[in-house]
Formats: sequence, structure tokens, C-alpha cells
Amino acid sequence: MEKLQRGSFGAAFNQYRNAVVFPEIVQQICPAPCKAACSHALGTQAITLPLLELAAIEFARSTDPIRFNLPQKEGSIAVVGSGLAGLACALKLSSMRYSVTVFEQEKQICPSLEKILDRAFFEPQLYKQFKFVECDFRFEQKIERLEQVSGFDAVYLCAGVRLDGEEKKVFRCPENASAVEQIIAGDRIADDIEWFIKTGNRKPAAPVQTVAEKKAVSSHEGEGNAIVPENGVSYSKAEARQEAARCTMCDCSACMKECVLMRQYGATPRDLAKDVGLSLNLFPETQGRAAMREIGSCNFCGLCRKICPEGIDIGAFLLHSRTELCQKGLLPPAHHDFWLRDMAFADSEQAAILHLPQQKCKYLYFPGCQAGGSDPRYVTMTYDRLVNQEPETGLYLRCCSAPALWAGEADMFNAEHREIRDTWEQAGKPVVLMGCPSCYRIFREYLPDIPVQMIYEVLHCADSEELPFDKAAVFDPCSSRDFPQMQQAVRRLSSEAGIALEELRSSPELAQCCSWGGQGYAVNPLFVKTQAKEQAELSDLPYITYCTNCRDIFSARGKSCRHILDIMHGINPQDRRPPTASERRNNRRALKRELAERFGLEIMEQERDMVKLSMQPAIAEKLSADLILDEDVSAVISECEETGRYLKDLDTGHRIGHLKRGYITYWIEYAPKTDAVFEIYNAYSHRMAIKSEYGE
Repeated sequence: MEKLQRGSFGAAFNQYRNAVVFPEIVQQICPAPCKAACSHALGTQAITLPLLELAAIEFARSTDPIRFNLPQKEGSIAVVGSGLAGLACALKLSSMRYSVTVFEQEKQICPSLEKILDRAFFEPQLYKQFKFVECDFRFEQKIERLEQVSGFDAVYLCAGVRLDGEEKKVFRCPENASAVEQIIAGDRIADDIEWFIKTGNRKPAAPVQTVAEKKAVSSHEGEGNAIVPENGVSYSKAEARQEAARCTMCDCSACMKECVLMRQYGATPRDLAKDVGLSLNLFPETQGRAAMREIGSCNFCGLCRKICPEGIDIGAFLLHSRTELCQKGLLPPAHHDFWLRDMAFADSEQAAILHLPQQKCKYLYFPGCQAGGSDPRYVTMTYDRLVNQEPETGLYLRCCSAPALWAGEADMFNAEHREIRDTWEQAGKPVVLMGCPSCYRIFREYLPDIPVQMIYEVLHCADSEELPFDKAAVFDPCSSRDFPQMQQAVRRLSSEAGIALEELRSSPELAQCCSWGGQGYAVNPLFVKTQAKEQAELSDLPYITYCTNCRDIFSARGKSCRHILDIMHGINPQDRRPPTASERRNNRRALKRELAERFGLEIMEQERDMVKLSMQPAIAEKLSADLILDEDVSAVISECEETGRYLKDLDTGHRIGHLKRGYITYWIEYAPKTDAVFEIYNAYSHRMAIKSEYGE
């Protein structure tokens, strides 16, 4: 339609032919189910697509197929039956330079089409599409047994053909498909056959597209009635362009308006789906990775599904794609290395803890791994309140395993949840009191048998002489969007504290992501910063949050912000500087030590043979922004000092060394400050290994 609007009839025809395989034939036989959907979208007369297709055919400079010079590929395919499905399959595989043989028991091509069209018309059109490909047609050859085509690598059976034999290499056209649906099926199954030939395995069959009405959605209203051809039969060029101009392209852009990711890349869901398909392609000659940045940037917040009139969940689609890429070994592991290591740390002896006041408990407090990293008091003071209300409350400190989900590590994610479920059963299957909205969402979606409740629904604000804010806005985290009881509980607590509340421009039902979810920072930091900036500017009022990640991200941007637990416990001013990545680690270590001492638990010796570091606050902030931990810096310096392998800047006396840890290579610029302390001047990391005569 876009090409017709600008009068590019040849380009429009090429696109039409690529879609329908046999353009002149489809233009005649298609029942045009699009009319009903189009009428719904426009509110006026439907676009006369059949006449526009005819115009593309009539006014194209050439309707000959395009010739491609491709090398011959290994693999032979037998197509039994020359119906439209078999011909579509044979044409596509022949175009890809596979050896294709079509067996037809009648004397002429596509005998079934004679019931619809005159042979004098359709036969030349069929052969024209095979003009530049090599395809062996064998007429008056009836195939009754698969043994007759046993020498072929794959066999395609047209509708109505019944053969028994080896199933793995046999592909069939769906029964009771219309003529147009047969073309669709043959074209799609050609891709399945190529997959089978290259991999030796069959991929799950895609559903056959059926002729059915579907509501079309557009952001624009259509204008006017359909253009009537002056000659009563077909459009002139001017009439075709005028009619095409009425098309709104079914361009619903609701997700693109609301989602920062969709808006940044400017790709419609349809275009994004095509690019993702290229990114998932395993074949080396088409190893495009067109949508890798989009796949790696998505927060999976679910806003797209919420606002889409058709309920399309682009986030779920991208998460599935990320998981598939991970399983195929195509997802860059460095994108998620930091967060997977952080999850491992949260679940390790250095940070994790399980405390049960008795063998079985009624409630189990699960604060999540980030609360203690932001401020250990978020865990300890909250737990004290919960125990005062219900003494039979245990404490389970670990990660909910969201980083594994976002990294596409399905096996790791499932293994983590098995461990969580085992612990929950060991504790007597208590109600789990969640402190983190993201953990709550993960449990509700992936551990539905575990009863959960947010702590904000069971706690109350203590009386305070100090009014935290005169007026504020509650920033609802994206993970709260489907849980209004959670959102209302935080508003109740804020009101109990005497704060006058004003709602943000984005309603609780359309809660936005602060940018934390999905771990997109390593893939696309510009997108993450843009999203954080947009959410921080939704209101000039200070924010009340109930997600520690939201609180720290907004605070880092200079936004006046307090966590609801800050207000409840009377801690942390609204301008508190968020902790760096290394400080978050140290906070969790300190929390573990405090809790272990309180509960009388034995704590394993924490191995931290780190050199002492000194650095200016600006350098510490830079390291945190680059996801470089003090322990990474210490490891580099230790290696360099022990081996003597480092560069030296003769002007400054600074030493520059590197070390690969996991998937990341770290570079540190440093110098001895005293005998036991090293001053850090700069740091950098990248996803390459440095190789030399000493090895990697």
C-alpha cells in the first residue's frame, strides 16, 4: 500500500508477488477476507484491495520473476502432486537452489485449479514463475508408495495424497484448505523442509493461516468512500494511487507511543517480529542479528500487553526469543554476566540466610536480594515489625532468580525455583511475605502454589512528629501493575503518615518501568538512561516508591525520593545518595553478619583477600556505572603485582594492567599509595580476551 501510494507500481508488484507466490492467479481467486476487517478499522467503505492488486500487476514494468544467482545446495525434495500447495513449495525450494522433482499423475500441471479458472489463463502464469529456476516436472507418474521416492531427502505430499511410510521426512499439506490457504501452506512448509535438511530435525509446525475475519486496529480514521473505476473494470494509475491513499496501514501505534523501547527504535510489532526471526536464524548464510539490541533491551514490564487493543505481548515474545537465543548459544553471555554473578552472590554463604523461629512457621519474610543491598535496615527493621505482629515469622534472604529468567537461562531459573519451593515446604508451607514487587510478580507467575502477600498490606505507619513530605506522588513499579491491592496498600501507608498524595500522569494501571528490569543496561545504556529520565520527570513532586531499585535509580538522577520503608522507619533523607555496586555487596555482607549474630547462626569464613583500595568519589561512581566491583579491581591489581605484568606511564608513574574474569576483561589504572594501599585513577571493561605469548 505504501508503494502504491507513491506510484511505485513495479515495487508494489514485487512485494505482492513475494507474499502470494502466484500473483495473477491469487488476484483472481482470493475471497478478500480483508474487507470485513478493513471496514471495521475505517468506519467507512473497505479498501478495494483486489483492484489495487490488479493495478500493481497491470502497471508494473515487468511481471517476470526475479533471477537469483545462488550456488546449488545439497538436498533433494520430491513433491507429490502439482496442486497449488505443491507448486508453492516446489517454487520456493527451487529458488533456494535445492534439487526438486514434482510428480503429477495427470497429464497437465495443477488439474485441481481447472475447477476455478480457465487453463488457458492459469497455466502460463504458473510456468512463468518457474522461468528462472530448475525444477523437474514428471507428468503421468502416479506415486503410490513412499518406496518410489525413497531416494529423496524429503517428501512433500499435496492435499489428498495418501502414502504410508517413514514419517520423519514426509511433510503434508493440511486437509480442507482453500486454494489460497494451500499456497500459504506450501510456502511455509518449504521453510520447514529446509530446516529439516540442514538440521536433521523437524521444527514445530506453524499454524496454517485460515480465512477468517480479524479486527484491524488503526490510530487514524479512514476518509471517504471507495474510488470507483471510471471504466467500471480496473483502476487507472491515478485512481489506484487515490484509493491506496485511503489506507491507514492498520498502523495502531499505542505501544510505540507508550513504550520507550518501541519509540526509540521506531519499529512496529510486525517489523520487530521479522527482525527477531532473522536474529533467531541458525543458518550461516543468513546469520543476521537484526533485533539483538531490541531483544536485549526489553524490561519485560508488560506495558505493551496492557495497552494493546489486541493483547499482543511483545515483552513475552522478546523474552521467549532471548531464551531461545540462550539455548542455541547465540546470546552474548557478557550481557548478563554481572547480574548472574550478583544472583550467585545473593544465594551464597556471604549473603543468603534462612531463619525459622521454630521448625514450622506461619509466615516467612522474603525481602528480596536488593533491599539489603540498598540499606540493611530495610530488612532488619521490617522483620522486627513483622515479628512483633506475628512471632511465628521466619526470614528467608536470597534472590527470587529473576536475573536467570531475564538472561534466558531457563534451566538455571527452574533449578532456583525448585530450591525455593523445597525450602518453603521445609518451613511448613507458610504464607510468604514479600518486600519486593518484582519478587512478588515472579512468585505469582512462576510459583503460583506458594501463597504470597506484600508486607505493605499487613503493616501500618507508626506515628511520627516529622512530616516526610507535605505532598508527594506514589511511583508504582511496573511489577505492581496487575496487583491493585499492593498499590492501594502503599497509598494507605502514605496517608497514615500524613502525606497528601497526587497521582502521576501514568495511572497505576499503566505503571511504568524505572529501567531496572530485564538487565538491559549492559546492552543499551542509552535506552536505560532515557527511560529512567522519563519516569523521573513524570511529576515535579517528590516520589514515594516501594521498590528499592526504583528508589535508588531515581535518587541517582537527583530526584527527591523516599522508599515507603524510609517513611515507616524514619530513616534515610529524600536526597540520600544511592550506594554504589560495591557498597551494595558490602551492605549485604554486613546484613548477613548482623543476622547471623542475632539468630546465633554459624557463619562461614568469607574469603575476601582483597588489596586495600583508595579512590575519589567520582571514580567510585564511574566504576559503579560501569558495573566494575572493588573485588574486580582488587583481582586485577593482585595479578599484576604478583606477575609484574603491567604497563607503566613514565609521565605519571601510573600502572595499567588487565585481567579477564569470567566473560569480562578489566583494565585498571593505579599506583601504590602506601605499602598496603593502592590509589585507583581509572577503570574500564570490555568483552574481549587479550592474548599474548603468555597465553590468554
